[in-house]
Amino acid sequence: MDEDRRVLLLQHQDDGGPGYLGDRARELGLTVEVADLARGAQPQHPDRFALVVSLGSDESVLDPAIPWLGDERAFLEEAVAVGTPVLGVCFGAQLLATVLGARVRPLDRPEIGWLPVATVAPALVERGPWLVWHLDTFECPPDAEQLASTPDAVQAYRQGPHLGVQFHPEATPSNVEAWAAKYGQALTRAGTERSALLAETERRHAESRSKAYALFDKVVNGVSSGATGTILAS
Repeated sequence: MDEDRRVLLLQHQDDGGPGYLGDRARELGLTVEVADLARGAQPQHPDRFALVVSLGSDESVLDPAIPWLGDERAFLEEAVAVGTPVLGVCFGAQLLATVLGARVRPLDRPEIGWLPVATVAPALVERGPWLVWHLDTFECPPDAEQLASTPDAVQAYRQGPHLGVQFHPEATPSNVEAWAAKYGQALTRAGTERSALLAETERRHAESRSKAYALFDKVVNGVSSGATGTILAS
């Protein structure tokens, strides 16, 4: 198997799958492997992959009782050590940030909705709105470059070949519908109206898929580190 074209996606819950990111990887002809850590998956060493993507979770990086958290942190530490690029999404971005030396903390209230995201690197992270849905936030890692933010949180950073995004480029309308049904209390705390959120998600379906595909293309082509394509090079 060509390890230069293998993408590993670390999943943490049934309604938090690869979504648009997995769709795009398959469209590009990459070999996609999904490891559901909450179900006990034990992925191969990170040097066997061209890219590791750590997805979202309704768990908190701050909770030491999560049985798989230590193993995933060690896996991401090893990926960074051997130079395998990591894309962290929401929870994954928070965990990657801790690996890179940053601190995670709870938000005063959840940040949920299609929010404008200010960016200093629009060639990599387009301006919002992006779907934002999180209860914790993080500092930009000490040696990383902050790329995007909302007034309440860092929304994207990069360090070498690694990229963390607090927003959810992978989320499909079915994801958002499941989360809205499951996390009503968080929506209330955030001041986000469920029906309006679902309507906007449906309205932005094609746009959000296109933006997710563009972001993924840039990551797999090495744009996040300023390099030329490695995964997609023929």
